[in-house]
Amino acid sequence: NLRNVVESEADAWVHQALARDVDLGFELAPAPVRGDGFLLREALANLVHNAIEYSQAGTRVTVRTGQRGGESFAEVEDEGPGIAAHERSRVLERFYRIPGTPGMGSGLGLAIVREIAAGHGARMELADGAGARGCRVALTFPHG
Repeated sequence: NLRNVVESEADAWVHQALARDVDLGFELAPAPVRGDGFLLREALANLVHNAIEYSQAGTRVTVRTGQRGGESFAEVEDEGPGIAAHERSRVLERFYRIPGTPGMGSGLGLAIVREIAAGHGARMELADGAGARGCRVALTFPHG
């Protein structure tokens, strides 16, 4: 259950968020999937880390799990700088970082998430966050 995966990691993520003055919230509902718990934790940890890392102090990151249309999902939404539509496919490539991006990342996080999602038959979608602000990354898993 993706909800349980998030709950098991929430404490560590909250400490990361507090260190950066980011408001980390959770909207969790049951989201059963077939898969490897370790890999799913890794995927979600990468998404949450990115959201916290690229968000400004005083902004919000929300982690959600649940079901829509018979499929389970997990998503992370932030109020950071977002990812321009023309860069969304590129940021999924190994070692690609958007030019001028601050920080010390290697450009592997989203590529790893994409590979874990694909290995679980899940779809990965990058979109604007609420109000066209920030980024929302959703993983949607087949009914299973």
